[in-house]
Amino acid sequence: MLGRSLKDDPIFQWVFGGVAAADDIAEFAAKLYAPLTELGMVWLAGDDTGVAVWVPPGRQVTVDSSEEAWAWIESFVPSDTWYLEVLSVDPEAQGAGIGGALIRHGLDLAAAEGAGAFLETSVARNVPYYERFGFVVVAEEDMPRNGPHVWFMRVD
Repeated sequence: MLGRSLKDDPIFQWVFGGVAAADDIAEFAAKLYAPLTELGMVWLAGDDTGVAVWVPPGRQVTVDSSEEAWAWIESFVPSDTWYLEVLSVDPEAQGAGIGGALIRHGLDLAAAEGAGAFLETSVARNVPYYERFGFVVVAEEDMPRNGPHVWFMRVD
């Protein structure tokens, strides 16, 4: 599911040199996010057609240092927020409210701790989607080495 839903994501395509297949992304995502499952940072919804990785304040997703994209992104993540590291919904299930439920879940976790929430997106049409949940753009930049444009968003 992660491979299918993220195969057109500009950041993932940039990491793979613009030639990532769904299977490549699925394998990479499994390695990246599997350890976080045991730490309680991965939530599934909609009969496993949606997944969100919410990283609590003060924690960081450990990535291979060669993955400069994730190191660059994480340099923007405030330490006092819940970080929506990834939100992914199977393309066939999009529009059914699964992504919204996963976002609201993380926002509820953040609110229970009196914390804000943070995310980034490299997909322009996602900006107004996240704004519906109270996120506002706090910065936007191009990734290094001619990488995609990224919007950083926060809600307090």
